[in-house]
Amino acid sequence: MWRLEDIVKAVGGTVLKKGKEVFTAISTDSRTIGKGELFIPLLGRSFDGHAFIGAALKRSGGGTLCRADSPVSLADADGTVILVEDTNQALLDLARFKRNTLSGAFISITGSNGKTTTKEILAAMMKKRYGVHINEKNLNNLIGVPMSILSIAGDPDICILELGTNTPGEIRKLAVTTDPDASLITNVNPSHLEGLASLEGILEEKLDLFRYTREGGKIFVNVDDPGIAGRWRGPGRTAVTFGIDNDADFRLAVREDLGWEGSDVIITSPAGTIEARTSLLGRHNLYNILAAAAVASTMGVEGELIAGAIGEFVSYDKRFQPAMSSKGYVIIDDTYNANPSSMKWAIGTLAALPAAGKRVAVLGGMKELGDESARYHRELGAYLREAELGLIVLLGEETKDTMAELSGAPAAHFDGKEDLIGYVASQAGPGDTILVKGSRAFRMEDIVEALK
Repeated sequence: MWRLEDIVKAVGGTVLKKGKEVFTAISTDSRTIGKGELFIPLLGRSFDGHAFIGAALKRSGGGTLCRADSPVSLADADGTVILVEDTNQALLDLARFKRNTLSGAFISITGSNGKTTTKEILAAMMKKRYGVHINEKNLNNLIGVPMSILSIAGDPDICILELGTNTPGEIRKLAVTTDPDASLITNVNPSHLEGLASLEGILEEKLDLFRYTREGGKIFVNVDDPGIAGRWRGPGRTAVTFGIDNDADFRLAVREDLGWEGSDVIITSPAGTIEARTSLLGRHNLYNILAAAAVASTMGVEGELIAGAIGEFVSYDKRFQPAMSSKGYVIIDDTYNANPSSMKWAIGTLAALPAAGKRVAVLGGMKELGDESARYHRELGAYLREAELGLIVLLGEETKDTMAELSGAPAAHFDGKEDLIGYVASQAGPGDTILVKGSRAFRMEDIVEALK
């Protein structure tokens, strides 16, 4: 329940019209708003929620926020109306207000790669001991994060929130909103360059999470990431380090590589040694496991509970998930998204896994790389050439630059999926291993489904 006086205080608003003084919940969607809820009309690049205030009030009978400079007529509005300077910021302000009413610890996670998987692994570890709330799936933006906070029921012990960004300033806003007691940056790699301009821009954006972590809080530092390791210092906060290659508070080593079955790992930490078996594949997932273990252990989860969660956790949707096809080859579904680093990790893992037949990479282009797109797609081609795969199949305009680097390699390029699928099906046979990966815009999962 939300009291009018608390809402006005949280958003710094002015009551234009008073109807209801208590609201059941907060909504940003006039189509699904419930009885007695408060509507927040958000402003986006291609939409303005103010156009739906009338419909929202008719459905809810509750109230609405409204930008003070909005031309929408509110003379006939049937409900409470609160004027604010910026409705998008008001959503964040309400979430921060709710966060301050909760006694549990908040953990915020960002990074170029692995943040969703790390969040899910960490949640699995924390649930062994605590009541946990997380933002579901990848609802990690300026709308998803505050709405996740506003949806919290009760007072969970731990709230784990994944934060995403593609524009400068977004991590700062989300960090201020979540006000984390602990924060983690998984890594910093080329991604969303159209909005963040450069690797330095990405690093600065991600580091805002450390800068806006609560005074006295903990920041978890990947010492194997050169950008983070060189710039992580933050007075007033305790740094906890993790790494595979470099000395760290938490360090992971592979005791035995089990191929397609995963690996046995050992994590050394200030709290002792954690021995576990993981079914997750690839070095990148070892970092996800290690980062989560560092946070969980530091926040009081016993080593045996962490080991149990590692053993039980299975690969997350469309993130390097292997499946046997009816035709006798293995398809690895890694179609969630792609950027230069995740492409290399996936290809490297494919090259290292045992395969009875040939290893095949079916790759779509990488979006949001801005002026650096051609460069990174050429670098991908050079990496593929060195990987010595049995077959490389490329899709889309961007990968023409990749194809240009593959002279002499067994490679083919297609502009459309239908021809590509037909070609791969004609070339694949029993014992082969086929990796499918590309940016979301290419809907590479369609290829996975067609090849099963």
